[in-house]
Amino acid sequence: MFSLQQIKENTMKNIFAILIVLVLTTSNAFATNDNTETPVATTTITGQVLDKITGEALAGVKIILDENDSEVYTDFDGNFTISEISTGTHSIKADLISYQSQQQNIEVTSVTSNLKVEIEIDNN
Repeated sequence: MFSLQQIKENTMKNIFAILIVLVLTTSNAFATNDNTETPVATTTITGQVLDKITGEALAGVKIILDENDSEVYTDFDGNFTISEISTGTHSIKADLISYQSQQQNIEVTSVTSNLKVEIEIDNN
């Protein structure tokens, strides 16, 4: 049988273990966030690339944002999307074999959340 002293010791050990678990699991709930940085606003650019002569949507066009910073390709309908663009002036370039590359500058402001761009490229 257990003595009264052993029961007290086991009870104290169990209480101590429970307290440690509680402290460890609740400490994150009271932690403060010292991250005072303002989140950077970003914009999504969507667009479509068309043949300048026929108006036909062009698939597989390489879209380059800011000279190799970001690169995507148009889908079968000539559409593209580039996400998380920071504010400022950016250069966007459309490049497709047998077509002349087309480049244009776009301005992203802090209030811009979505920007639609249409690019026409010439096959001459």
